[in-house]
Amino acid sequence: MPTGHTASAGLGPALRSWLGEQLGSPGPFEARPISGGNSNETTLLSAPGGQWIMRRPPAVAISPTANNLARELRVLTALAGRDVPAPRALAFAEAGAVTAQPCLVMELCPGAPLTDSWPEGWPRDVTIGAAGFAAVEALAALHRVDVEAAGLAGFGRPAGFLERQVARWRGQYQQNRVRDLPLFDDVGAWLDANRPADGIPGILHGDFRLDNCLILPGPPTRVSAIIDWELSTIGDPLVDLGLLLGFWGAERVAPIAMPRVQGLTRAPGAPSRRELAGHYSALTGRSTAALTFYMALAFFKLAAIVEGAYARYLSGEIDSPYARALGEDVPKLLRDAAALAERG
Repeated sequence: MPTGHTASAGLGPALRSWLGEQLGSPGPFEARPISGGNSNETTLLSAPGGQWIMRRPPAVAISPTANNLARELRVLTALAGRDVPAPRALAFAEAGAVTAQPCLVMELCPGAPLTDSWPEGWPRDVTIGAAGFAAVEALAALHRVDVEAAGLAGFGRPAGFLERQVARWRGQYQQNRVRDLPLFDDVGAWLDANRPADGIPGILHGDFRLDNCLILPGPPTRVSAIIDWELSTIGDPLVDLGLLLGFWGAERVAPIAMPRVQGLTRAPGAPSRRELAGHYSALTGRSTAALTFYMALAFFKLAAIVEGAYARYLSGEIDSPYARALGEDVPKLLRDAAALAERG
């Protein structure tokens, strides 16, 4: 995905006019893509009056629910003014109101996402441990929010949330099935047999990893904003922790699926999953005794989602180096999940 190109491509006259009205800037607006693929496309908008982030659905979506900007708007509005690092939503247009696709504009927050290398210019004394504990603290702040007080009652279906997960993602896998993956059925059966009772419902981000956190090196190291909220819902918050810690550290099975995701956490000296889980429990009062289940569920769910993207690659709907790698990533994700199940 290009990151250095600056242009007004994709900003038609109606969109430019709407942006000027909503942001109080006459422009001219410049647009620079900073991400893309099957997540919502994110663009940096620049004008003499400032800089902002614009989010729009991708050309090809994995599923109708995977790129719901109205959902992202609702949760960001609910979190405004609360003790959760999240960007402020500034303007939203439904599909057809300004352009064919919906459009969400939000404030630009400082910080950088972390993958497999440190951002350019960061201090050398920043540690992955400091970043990890900061991410856990941001996640705990989200999970402490009172759902009803935030106006999010009815935002999700928390009753029976965990019970629905395996059937939901098994159904998505079957819908997009292009090959036999026996481990998918094996892991699903283990999850059904080892499902804990639902925890007290909370706001789930739905895709919580270090690359969906904007982190400031400090000191102290902290999360300035959690980003990419289109999968958020109400349910068992340990699902978020399971994804973060599933991708964490050197305890994963080699060869590594999606090696760039939290690759820094596999460096010597990184805190363990157990240490981060203990910090989360101390901040939230929630038990992490069933963490293995939540980590295995995270890989199982992601395997189903990524297999859908791989099916679209095989059909010719999408084509990129990222998409081509998905064929190998799905079996690796399932091996991660199976290894967790074996450990119990």
